[in-house]
Amino acid sequence: MIQEFDMPARWRSFLEEYKSEDVHALAMMWPKSQSIEVPFHLLETFDDKFAVDILARPEKHLDAANTAVRLLLQESGNDLMAFVRVVGLPSDHSPKIRELRSDHIGRLIGLDSIVTKISGVRPRIHEAVFRCGTCGEKQYIPQPNEQQLIEPIECSRTKGGCGDRKKDTRFFLEEKKSKMINNQFIEIQEPPEKLRGGIQPQRLLAVAEHDVAGVINPGDRVKVNGELFVRSQRKAGRDTPIFDIFLRVVSLERQNIPLEEVNIDPDDEKKIRELSKRDDIYDILCRSIAPSIFGLPSVKESLMLQLFGGVARKNADGKRNRGDIHILLMGDPGVAKSELLNYMSILSPRGRFTSGLSASAAGLTAAAVQDSTADGRWTLEAGALALADQGLAAIDEFDKMSENDRSSMHEAMEQQRISVSKAGINATLSTRCAVLAAANPKSGRFDSLSDTPFTSQVNLNPPLLSRFDVIWLITDTAVEELDRRIATHIIANRLAGISEQRIEEGLDADPTGSTEEGGLAKMHDGSEALGHELFRKYVAYAKRNINPVMEEAARQQVTDYYVSTRLKGGESRDSVSITARALEALIRLAEASARVRLSEVATIEDAKRAIRLTTNWRHGLMGDTFDETTMQSGVKTSKRNKTLEVLGFITEEYRRTNNAVELQAVLNFCETNDFPTHDLEDLLEDLVNKGTLFQPHGYGTYQPSNA
Repeated sequence: MIQEFDMPARWRSFLEEYKSEDVHALAMMWPKSQSIEVPFHLLETFDDKFAVDILARPEKHLDAANTAVRLLLQESGNDLMAFVRVVGLPSDHSPKIRELRSDHIGRLIGLDSIVTKISGVRPRIHEAVFRCGTCGEKQYIPQPNEQQLIEPIECSRTKGGCGDRKKDTRFFLEEKKSKMINNQFIEIQEPPEKLRGGIQPQRLLAVAEHDVAGVINPGDRVKVNGELFVRSQRKAGRDTPIFDIFLRVVSLERQNIPLEEVNIDPDDEKKIRELSKRDDIYDILCRSIAPSIFGLPSVKESLMLQLFGGVARKNADGKRNRGDIHILLMGDPGVAKSELLNYMSILSPRGRFTSGLSASAAGLTAAAVQDSTADGRWTLEAGALALADQGLAAIDEFDKMSENDRSSMHEAMEQQRISVSKAGINATLSTRCAVLAAANPKSGRFDSLSDTPFTSQVNLNPPLLSRFDVIWLITDTAVEELDRRIATHIIANRLAGISEQRIEEGLDADPTGSTEEGGLAKMHDGSEALGHELFRKYVAYAKRNINPVMEEAARQQVTDYYVSTRLKGGESRDSVSITARALEALIRLAEASARVRLSEVATIEDAKRAIRLTTNWRHGLMGDTFDETTMQSGVKTSKRNKTLEVLGFITEEYRRTNNAVELQAVLNFCETNDFPTHDLEDLLEDLVNKGTLFQPHGYGTYQPSNA
């Protein structure tokens, strides 16, 4: 064991040998930088026994380290209150939050976590100065407890005081002469990818001080290194023998590398590289997405590309182009939308699943809550989208959310951030996640014979719909041969499973995630598919290392498709067949397609795959005459054309006769021009309700409002 009196000298030797340049740089960078990071492996290189002792007695060692670095700075002419931050702790000192026990108290540990809530940064007295009310002598009292102010017991004679005890005099706190530091409470939570089943994630309250306070936001993924300490629970104003545990933060390691929590060893990388070279890799990955669900090949292909995503880029002007692909599944009840969403949230690294029925705007984005640890002050708590940062958020029953809750999704989906202005808190959180949503029709089932377009048969407004890159329409139609194949698949898939009771009793092995050699699993029909773990690692490896750029031929292919689709126009002079948002979606799909092959170049084949998928979903939604205006207005092109013609006739007729136009004249006009007249009265009533027409002489007479 290292002797306490020897610690500052040992730390000084270490800093002079390994960190002399950093000490010099710290003086130059002050106050932007106020601490020196010391990787643990350097301490082991210096002296392995010394490094082990730091883990066992962090408080004494860090005090000695801070003293040593401040002395070195003083010798160079800089009197600065600098700190030493130990990072990169060994894996055997990185337990899960739920595994923390009394043995960990007082030791240095590192916790992989997500920040769920932060308090405001507040000053805390580190060393209090008290003035004796009798003699005026000052007492200097260290304040190690952030939840209790320690006062002097007596005015010490040895320090020049009068010797009066606390009951005989009053001690006045001198705030201006006391030494204050920044203090912040941080609530951290276990990462969801490290949980299994329906386990509730454990939380822990951490205390950040000095320069590590105020540097992180809710939703950030960090490794929090610190010393575990306890405070007694109080009941009825008295301490109890039960203690709450807290973490005093020593250092924070931001998880800046995307999906860093997915551990990929060299063997995994070799398997992934070999799989990427297979000609049927796209088919294997598509089969690996919800194999229990029959069919839907194009839908599964788009979901596969959503997992990999495009490349997020920043421009010189500061504008950010998102790389995540947003997909909406609109379908009749019973077409396995929820099953697809649930599967994708499990398959995706950092996946989150929530339901619109039980999700509020605060639960999805961020909530301002009153925190008891911060004396009732308002603090910020991250929602599902912020916690799914750089992952996937699956939102079921998207149409069941209230209008106010859905409006909070606009910024989160397009700009991929949340601007929070609640209870005096102004903050911005990142929501760099792909959104997979599902919605049901308002009337129970989609009506293909209705004049109302499919996009208006769900309870979603046009601005929100326009933020989705892909919108699939999944209808439940009765086709004998297809129904027979679906029934055969469902029965075979169900019978291929193993009794859950036998698995729990240990009589049979759990088949979940069982794979053959090379990481591939055999399905009940004999086809190959990737297991969950390898699929997750494949996606993480591709997103972390591959950033494809479109080659010139692929760019030309996408440009030609966009221009030719624009030229086709539509049946109406106010129709727009494709917009620039669709062009960006094509680029994202092509880049995701290249990532599947682990290719740094998106080729013309990737562009064709993106165009094929886009053409498929657009055709399924509106047929050959896709019209963006129909999505935005909720009125089909034919009805808009009829409305414009009728309105034009009434306006022209009124100007010619200077009299209100009779309903019979409008009927005659429609019959002459082969317009159906069965809904003419409803059309005219809509125009009157909107204020475009009014009825000067009551029902049956019409006149333009702007006449």
